[in-house]
Amino acid sequence: MIFLKKIIFLMVFLAIASCADSNNSKSITIGTNPAGTFYYVVGTGLSKLFSEKLDKRAIAQPASGSAVYVPLINNGEMSLGFSTSIEAGSYYQGKMNLQEQPNLRVLMRFWAMPYGYMVRGDSDLHFVSDLNGRSVVDEQSANITLSIGNSSMLMVSGLRKGDYKSITVGGLPQGITAVTDGLADAAPIALGQGNVRKANATTPGGIRFLDMSDIENVQQYFDSLGQGFNTYTVSEEDQLPGATEGLLTGSVDIYLVTSSVMSDEDALGIVRVIEESWEELQTQFAALKRGHPSLFVGKNHTIPFHSGAIKYYQDKNRWNDESEARNQLLLSRY
Repeated sequence: MIFLKKIIFLMVFLAIASCADSNNSKSITIGTNPAGTFYYVVGTGLSKLFSEKLDKRAIAQPASGSAVYVPLINNGEMSLGFSTSIEAGSYYQGKMNLQEQPNLRVLMRFWAMPYGYMVRGDSDLHFVSDLNGRSVVDEQSANITLSIGNSSMLMVSGLRKGDYKSITVGGLPQGITAVTDGLADAAPIALGQGNVRKANATTPGGIRFLDMSDIENVQQYFDSLGQGFNTYTVSEEDQLPGATEGLLTGSVDIYLVTSSVMSDEDALGIVRVIEESWEELQTQFAALKRGHPSLFVGKNHTIPFHSGAIKYYQDKNRWNDESEARNQLLLSRY
């Protein structure tokens, strides 16, 4: 009987030890979009960094899109991945008919991606508010969560469904084509993307982005929606085709996301290595110039921060009462 109890105790101990060890992973997988996309390029760079600095086997794992890798991250089957602030929040809360991903956690606000309404260079439109009565792409069936950003820009400019002719396209590239071919007056797209630069170079008169600087308190309005959409003011350093210095457009944050399953030690180590290597990463990826370690914690995050990342930011005095209140509000959903 005593021998049997010892065997049972040993089995329980080994099971607990095994669970603890599984949370401290010896490898890191990074979910990205298909090979050739910017997410994949950054993911490959991070995998090299983690292999060198964390002494862990790290690989970038391309997938057809976040719909494939986000559920794997939530379940702890994949370590990390990229997701926009809008998309991550929609997954976490199960919005827009997406499956809830309650274990999803953010490690950092990696960089900001300017996102706004594009028109032809010869268009008579200059502000988003000028789109009243025009043909406007406001839905992309392949990027459904971006409709939140589209509607946010239109609503803050005083426009509602019915004030313009609503057009749905398959994806972001189709929106660009609709504008350059004259099938739509305006379409939303991330500023500076390769297909935007191509459109600017091949379209007579180029392309332009519409401004929102005619509207007061735009960021406060976006904050009130709590959906992770923000403003972005273009600087001279950005060098974004069709976007002059001072242009006020929208933006989404690009998150590095993980699961609550990841150990605090691993999460803290990943954030630490990225911050320590930030200058090196910026030289490799120009988009990271729109990010900085001091901005890793945003005030309107859409999913909870990982507890290991929180410990890191507390040590750096970047985690305040507002951050904690926001985090607890998000955690209280489950």
